[in-house]
Amino acid sequence: MTRESISTGEGSKSGLSIGQMSELTGVSRRMLRHWEEEGLISPFRDQSNYRHYLQDDVVQLERIVTYREMGFNVRQIKALLNCKAPLALDELQGQRSRIEEKIQLLRKATDRLDRLITLAEGKSGNDSAATKTDQEDQYFSEAYERWGTSRQWLEYAERKAMCSEQEQKKDTARLKNVESELAQAKRKGLPPSSDKVLELIDEHRLALSWFHVTPSMHVILGRMYVADPRFRSHYEQLEPGLAQWMLVAIETVARANGIDPSTAKWE
Repeated sequence: MTRESISTGEGSKSGLSIGQMSELTGVSRRMLRHWEEEGLISPFRDQSNYRHYLQDDVVQLERIVTYREMGFNVRQIKALLNCKAPLALDELQGQRSRIEEKIQLLRKATDRLDRLITLAEGKSGNDSAATKTDQEDQYFSEAYERWGTSRQWLEYAERKAMCSEQEQKKDTARLKNVESELAQAKRKGLPPSSDKVLELIDEHRLALSWFHVTPSMHVILGRMYVADPRFRSHYEQLEPGLAQWMLVAIETVARANGIDPSTAKWE
């Protein structure tokens, strides 16, 4: 069925049936009925109430499809079909502005998605070269090797992809502040089982904001702070013996949460 067949007499002499119209235009029957209900198109009805689409209906439908592909809704299309060029031009320019805004949002979403994919794959190449260090690259690679297949790694990638550099700096500052308070507490001679220290240990766990750290996971991280020379050195510089002292406090919090530190799992 072609558009020319409507005017040359091929097919039904009284126009196209809804099935023929759908085949000609690629618009589904359901959508043709919907647009008729909305008053966008008005096919002729015979005595048996069958629809017949004439040449003018095809032209009208082409206009409807054109505006629909440009993102206009039914209400807007109905107005455009019946207004003069100056008013239509205002609406078209407004729609272009709206589409441009959506494009910008989609570009931003695409950039974040690319960033998320890169991080989820264990690559950190998109980090700012001005702020990234070789040590941070090494930590990142080791973390991916250890936890890259875990749910927490994807959670970490999601957060890092969504957070701005300023937000990441804020997270880092928060962790440093808690570490400093823990060092001061040990320096003052507070036992790792004291209420104040246990409160700070919980703050420390929450400050590890790259992903949700459970008390059980905190135990495993605490052991890493003691076993890994780099982490141990970091805490030793804050206060001698801090890593081991923190581990005792972390395990105390774990027991209070019904977790046996000796069987703690990454979950």
